[in-house]
Amino acid sequence: MKLYHFPSPNPQKVTFALKELGLDCELVPVDLAKGEQREPAFRAVNPFGRVPVLVDGDLTLAESQAILAYLGEKTGRLWPASAGERADALKWLFFLAQHIMPPAGEVALRIRAKVLGIPLDEATVARGEQALPPAIGILEGRLAANRWLLDADFSLVDCAYCPVLNVIEKAGFSLAAYPKVSAYLEACRARPAWKETPKLPGL
Repeated sequence: MKLYHFPSPNPQKVTFALKELGLDCELVPVDLAKGEQREPAFRAVNPFGRVPVLVDGDLTLAESQAILAYLGEKTGRLWPASAGERADALKWLFFLAQHIMPPAGEVALRIRAKVLGIPLDEATVARGEQALPPAIGILEGRLAANRWLLDADFSLVDCAYCPVLNVIEKAGFSLAAYPKVSAYLEACRARPAWKETPKLPGL
């Protein structure tokens, strides 16, 4: 396997998962700061020009959530066994993609602007700050009854949430009003696999 990668949250979901699963995978760097995602060689791998992209034999798969589901199905580890439980796992991945990642991306512009050397749009950051609390509040309620998002055991769904929560917290979004989410993030960041996951400086 090889993974086209940049140490930003979406690729981090997959590298975190690969390390948790103990899978060997070659990392192929794609430097977003230099615009390498727009080069024809990479566009041939993913026409959308985004990382991560996993290549496993004849399979070339983009989209971090889909890659996590694939790794769960492929290995049968850190992924639910029953159809109903797998649907619940996908629900939480879709919730992340639909309700948390868009405003998280706006808040993370504080970091992205610095990394990519682009102007900071304060109005967009403020919009993200205002949109995040309802979704983070739902997570708070979920984690009040469960140590991890799918219950008592760590799963690939947690690999998806950790980098996103990490980046918003590092970008200045306060989790003080969400003690369960804050404790959850610290538990994720304490895992050896996360500590080994490539990160940008300061993240």
